[in-house]
Amino acid sequence: MKRRISFVLALALMLTMLGGCSISLERLTSFFTRESQETAQDDSQSQETPPEEMASETVLTETQAPEVLCLPYQKDYGLNPYTCTSFTNRAIFSLLYEPLYAMDSQYIAQPVLAADTAISEDGLTTTITLRQGVKFHSGASLTAEDVVYSYTLARDSSYYDGRFRHFTSVAAQGTDTLIIQTDTSYESVALLLDFPIVRSGSGEAAVPDGTGAYRYQNGDVLTAFQQWWGGESPLGYERVELTSCTTATDIRDKFEYGTVNLVYTDPNSTAYATFHNESDYELWSCPTTVMQYVGFNTNSDVFSHSAIRAAVTFAIDRETIVAKDLGGFAEATSLPAPPNSPYYDAGLAADFDLDLSAFWALMEEAQVEDYTEDGLLDVYVDGYPETVGGTMIVSAGSAQRVETANRIAAALNDLGMEITVQALDEEEYRNALRYGNFDLYYGEVRLSPTYDLGIFFREGGDAAYGDLSNSTTFNLCAAMLENSGNAYDLCKRVMEQGYFCPVLYKTYALYATRGSVQSLSPALDWVIRPATTAAAES
Repeated sequence: MKRRISFVLALALMLTMLGGCSISLERLTSFFTRESQETAQDDSQSQETPPEEMASETVLTETQAPEVLCLPYQKDYGLNPYTCTSFTNRAIFSLLYEPLYAMDSQYIAQPVLAADTAISEDGLTTTITLRQGVKFHSGASLTAEDVVYSYTLARDSSYYDGRFRHFTSVAAQGTDTLIIQTDTSYESVALLLDFPIVRSGSGEAAVPDGTGAYRYQNGDVLTAFQQWWGGESPLGYERVELTSCTTATDIRDKFEYGTVNLVYTDPNSTAYATFHNESDYELWSCPTTVMQYVGFNTNSDVFSHSAIRAAVTFAIDRETIVAKDLGGFAEATSLPAPPNSPYYDAGLAADFDLDLSAFWALMEEAQVEDYTEDGLLDVYVDGYPETVGGTMIVSAGSAQRVETANRIAAALNDLGMEITVQALDEEEYRNALRYGNFDLYYGEVRLSPTYDLGIFFREGGDAAYGDLSNSTTFNLCAAMLENSGNAYDLCKRVMEQGYFCPVLYKTYALYATRGSVQSLSPALDWVIRPATTAAAES
């Protein structure tokens, strides 16, 4: 959804800024961690807290669009969608490459290069029919073999790693049909097919052959692709220029001085630089599958009690966390699914919102009270009272996650627990998770677009920390993949047993110089997506 920014100081900012006008847990987390770490030192002096109020609906004035759209480009990372680790460059991919399906802001798969999908009665076979008349920038026609080739690139890449775990085969049938076999009944395979399609054999190129509305030209220029199946250029520009940038601060400054017009960013990354001059830009919120949550060590003396684990959800003020710690760039959630998704049940979610009476009811159920009369809650372990608390670990690489972990710990401590937050460097953090050296942890995980929670409950799963693997719950994960209607049972069990405690889903941001682009409808990863195109596809 498009959100426009307007603040009381807009006029003052416009007068003073003369140039400002038309700019597996952590392994699955953010594919761009390396870039953030590399630029963090350069940007450390410019870090500011993002605004708590992300956007308003006020439109100031109409602004004439520039003749050429300019995008920031981190040239050292290149434009290969399967090897590039630059978050910034992914906006450019939206113009060069297209997926079979795009996941929209409602977390629903919308067809792009796919024309039709059919699922067998047993749910094990998905048949995709390709859109006719699609050409690559080289002039070659799109075929099912190109899709199979792109699938192998996606399967072997870091960014898409893990999402195809249930795929047993992907094969072409003729020139325009794709057959996907899975080892479990799968209702929504289409959600997993949002990876870029490139021409077979071009995957090693610096800029693989794509089907997007724009094609790359030497000199870091994109020109409208005249044979694009969608017709006229969706952005209204015949030419898009790529402006070389380095750090996040460099990108922000070039945006504010009009050198670039459109910026895609994670407002809560380590390298983020706050955007000023709010009156001169428009802002779109972009969906993600990145969930932050509180996890538990089920072997802990204290958190082996399911009632104590389950009680934590009722002590967390998620809305305050989103507003204060993430500047509004997130969606608070009491369930392990985004609120706008088909997997989310608002009625069930309300049962696990902030509710101190529910917290104390579970404490009573676990026979927790202040037995030692020291002002702290206790639970009996092997016949002796033990303080309800422990160490919550968090990655020191994310200032936001450290801040949120401390906020949650403070809330629990105010209720009589004794939680100590320990921020560890990335390697120490991963090792502590791997070897169970924690009582709680604050984590972040990038789930697949189908929100498959199997990584938490499968034996050896990438997020099955604290001995969380559980065959009963894993079977519920499979049932949800078969039918999204089964998400209710899975979410209910996760929350009632306190296996982990969802807090929020992050959102990314797309900043545009006011008037530079018309209404956009960002999809997951395919962010520069005109609303008219989205409406036509749906």
